Amino acid sequence: MQAPTVANEFFQLVLKSKLLSEAQLQQAVEKFDLDDAKSAKSIARKLVRERVLTPFQAERLLEGRYRGFVIDGYRVREVLGVGGMGCVYIAEDRPNNRKVALKVLASQHNTDSGMLARMKLEARAGMIIDHPNVIRTFKIDSTGAVNYMVMELLRGISLHEYVALNGPMKWGMAADIFRQIAEGLQAAHNKRIIHRDIKPANILVGADGEAKLLDFGLAKLADGAGDEFSLAMIFGHDCLGTPDYIAPEQAADSNEIDQTADIYSLGCTFYVALTGRVPFPQKKNSEKLAGHREGKYRPISDVRRDVPDELIAIVEKMMARRPADRYQTARELAEALKPYCRRRDVEFDFRELVTLRAKQARERDRAQEKGQRRRTSTNSSITSTASWLNNSSQHLQSELDTMAGEDTPAIRQPDTRSRRTPSQGVPAAASPPRASVTRSVNVPRGWSLQLVKSGRTMTLNRVKTRIGTAGECEVRMHGTVADSRQCTVEYENGRWVMRQESRKVPTFVNGKSESFRELVHGSVISFSDGNSLKLISKDELEKAEARQAKLKAAGVIGGAIVAAAVALWWLMFR
Repeated sequence: MQAPTVANEFFQLVLKSKLLSEAQLQQAVEKFDLDDAKSAKSIARKLVRERVLTPFQAERLLEGRYRGFVIDGYRVREVLGVGGMGCVYIAEDRPNNRKVALKVLASQHNTDSGMLARMKLEARAGMIIDHPNVIRTFKIDSTGAVNYMVMELLRGISLHEYVALNGPMKWGMAADIFRQIAEGLQAAHNKRIIHRDIKPANILVGADGEAKLLDFGLAKLADGAGDEFSLAMIFGHDCLGTPDYIAPEQAADSNEIDQTADIYSLGCTFYVALTGRVPFPQKKNSEKLAGHREGKYRPISDVRRDVPDELIAIVEKMMARRPADRYQTARELAEALKPYCRRRDVEFDFRELVTLRAKQARERDRAQEKGQRRRTSTNSSITSTASWLNNSSQHLQSELDTMAGEDTPAIRQPDTRSRRTPSQGVPAAASPPRASVTRSVNVPRGWSLQLVKSGRTMTLNRVKTRIGTAGECEVRMHGTVADSRQCTVEYENGRWVMRQESRKVPTFVNGKSESFRELVHGSVISFSDGNSLKLISKDELEKAEARQAKLKAAGVIGGAIVAAAVALWWLMFR
């Protein structure tokens, strides 16, 4: 449908979307004095400010989209994430008075037997396993036009996102997260379910440090012979999983494995959490698989000197090449990790995280369609993933008073089944409690980065400064071997640190390859082609200059004294 320009056109779309009934819309018009003469955009802004619509709902309506906001009674509120299968939304499950994650298969995959098989398998496993460290599935269904599944909602950050944004984890925090995942994995193994795709992207961590395992789309079920046959026909038997984390025996035959294959994959994931890099960073998948079979990964102690040797030994045992040399159960692993666990709050901005996911998904979408001519879609459904990726603007997000909470404020609209009178209006909900926070940090003044070759300096006035060749980086390294996102210089806990971002190009600090390193005045960050940057403190520089001036002055005075002594000697003994 054509994008609305005036109020009445916007109201018609709201009614078509079923987000509000005719009575509810009339109540909103009267309560908030919505003038028919105003533009569609001004009406949308008003309804967002009054918490009647979410920014996502209002933006899609302004694009002329009205289908897909209500799917079998689940009211879509906003996007939680985007993946290869489709979109995951935050939705209201009003009969059960809860918010859920609604995973909707993209329309282009509705006839894709592989995607449908994975979705059904993920749903089955999620309904069988009942454990606090595993994302639960409540339902899988289809409207005929839309295939969807309803899951437990956790507003969290994936381990992959955390390491990409912050670098390696503190070892105590990592131990606690992996102990939790081991407990959840044991619950799956008790049901004779093998995950087969454990990786950082499939571990979700909440703001309070609670961790959950998700995505059983490649799982091996004890009674899943039919599912296994379907997956074998679609993907092949020999290598189900992700090359960076797959166990050697799983790469050979993904059906002939036991639960220790999951423990190996969890070990590789633990390695990434502690080092910020995959164990075998080769470019080709065949080379990665060969690395798991017969290669040697860089020891954790070479990258992180602070990690206890005993904890490193646990990770190495998890990653043992022979299944018999690993922990034989996830429970045994969880017990081994307990002495090293340190529960911590996990700091992240949920709004920024969702925006980042959308941006990354848009980049994937463009990469997949590169070289192909895009067709202009007339589909008015919000569940068209590609359309949302290409048109998402989020320009109404700023209309809310605060976006620091766990969600946009709940829309507590009158239930159409209740007996509310028109005079009761559309109540606005109170703001929810904070679930994710971003710590306010004052960056010390007088610090800068100097490009050694050119002498050009950049003042550090941000908590995080990105270095790389991409346009989004604050320090652009043109004409170097640096990656698009090479590394960051961050101020945390009263110190400057360097965190590696690139998985391909190493970063050196004072001549040594590092993934994480504390920086001081004079620290040099460099790359293999010799290009480098120096961290400079104005205070330290002034102190050094003052010391040099004193030494110079002392030298001048000393020279004068010597000259005077020589002159005196000459006068006395000539």
